[in-house]
Amino acid sequence: MLKCILRSRIIGISALVLTIMLSGCSTLPPENTADNDSAVEKPQEEQPSMVEQLSSLQSVEDTAEALRVFENSSGKLSRDEKIVMAALQISEGKLQDARETLDVVLIEEPENPDAVYTYALLEDAENLPDARDARLEEALRLDPSHVDAHLFQGMVRLVNRDYAHANENFSFILNIQPDNFLALSGAATVQMNLDNINDSIELLDRAIELEPEYAYLYVDRARAWKGLKKYGKAEDNLTKAIKLEPDVEWHYLDRARIRIQYFHDLEGAYEDLLKLESLNPDNFFGNVYMAGILDDWKRYDEAEEQYLKVLDARPNYGFAHEPLAKIAYMNGRFEDAKNHFIQAYDFEPGDVCYILSAAICMEKTGDKRSAKQVLKDVAPRVTRGTLEYEMFRYYLSPGSDFFISDKIKKEKNEELRSRMYFYLGAQYDMIDLRKSALAAYGNVMEKSEFYESDLAVWELNRIEE
Repeated sequence: MLKCILRSRIIGISALVLTIMLSGCSTLPPENTADNDSAVEKPQEEQPSMVEQLSSLQSVEDTAEALRVFENSSGKLSRDEKIVMAALQISEGKLQDARETLDVVLIEEPENPDAVYTYALLEDAENLPDARDARLEEALRLDPSHVDAHLFQGMVRLVNRDYAHANENFSFILNIQPDNFLALSGAATVQMNLDNINDSIELLDRAIELEPEYAYLYVDRARAWKGLKKYGKAEDNLTKAIKLEPDVEWHYLDRARIRIQYFHDLEGAYEDLLKLESLNPDNFFGNVYMAGILDDWKRYDEAEEQYLKVLDARPNYGFAHEPLAKIAYMNGRFEDAKNHFIQAYDFEPGDVCYILSAAICMEKTGDKRSAKQVLKDVAPRVTRGTLEYEMFRYYLSPGSDFFISDKIKKEKNEELRSRMYFYLGAQYDMIDLRKSALAAYGNVMEKSEFYESDLAVWELNRIEE
């Protein structure tokens, strides 16, 4: 939203300047008064005026071309024109040029509220929040009704989660400009964050009626509908945003999230993520979701490639280690699997099953001593009396299985019971109790959110081959 303020500022001031210039001067060449047209020498083609050049642009948002028109102007620029030029310079990243332009204006008129406000835009672009905020206060002192300054200040407060004061800014604007769609959007975001979601949707409806081609209003309304658990309406609004801005990667990511989380529409989400990837192959969250879908579809080699890409982008993204450990395990790369399981435990020390899995990998590579050691190291951190604690004890002293088997059977938590059957099966497997291993693996839930389900299926297939 903050970027659109600058865009609004450029459009608004430029439109004002153009209106003044168009009403105050003529762009027509002098009338030809010669009696004999044939005797008149053909005139040289005149250069278009600045007004004509700006008017010929498809949009005042074509800031680079608009700035070129100002900078190449042969005439002296008015103060308003200099302010417009400074705004364009900010938009084009020419911050020092903008500062010099605004300094000239403020030397001529130190209390020009438009110049002071545009200076606030400059200081925001320079990442000087304190100076920006002071400049906004100054602009509003000079002109308490300065709509752009109220809008910018409201957005800054919104970002800072100062919702009460942000609402004061937006309400002030809407009292004098009830059709200001940016203020409507800002007020809607305030209400959304205050959990007044129906009020937020009402404000966004008004904004969309005014600016039906502005994609981010649909994005905001999608968030609101999502807050009301109207996920179909949220998806519809994101679809509208995508139609308006088909090359914005984040719209596809937002729609993919909804399709995955609330409809389990993996095919639709996958299409969104493929489009996102074509726009930006390095979108981190796009790669995370893509990896998850490929994992769910058991396209493990492709999923592994995506997870590794995720870790390459963010080495501290610990959630990638669990699926990478699982995939390495099922590819027989137990050393890799062990390393990922240990890193998964380091990231989520509350799940001690990662250490049980790492110990199994060590056993499979013949490193029984390290397997025992890692279990001994972590066992004191496992809560006594829990099923996980009893499994650690069984692994460290694999004698009679009666107690642990009975404990698993009586476990009321279905998912925990399922996970423990995998570890029981793995222990049976390691001491060559093939039938018992098959039975234990067979008691693992075929589908769950835990990786042990996939490992159990892989082990069953391996044993039965």
